[in-house]
Amino acid sequence: MHTKNDAASADATRYREAGQWLRALRRHWQITEAELAEQAGAASVELIGWVESGEVRLPRAMYAAMARAFCMDAAEFGESCELYYRDAPGMTRSAA
Repeated sequence: MHTKNDAASADATRYREAGQWLRALRRHWQITEAELAEQAGAASVELIGWVESGEVRLPRAMYAAMARAFCMDAAEFGESCELYYRDAPGMTRSAA
């Protein structure tokens, strides 16, 4: 039987994995967190750090801008994000 804690643990794992993937992309393109925040229209540079550390999921509204920052197709980038975030409903911290 799966418990609420099991689901939360799975969400946390997926968030961390997504964050590691996004950090690797950012580092590959040699973009700082501040540069990425500006290019992606993030509310703050802290949001990028929270996403990369797995504290929050990347807001879907930022997928297209993040894809552009990484010279990726927006649909492919979004699909990759959703593979990490599948069935993960929320965030552990407010991204606003």
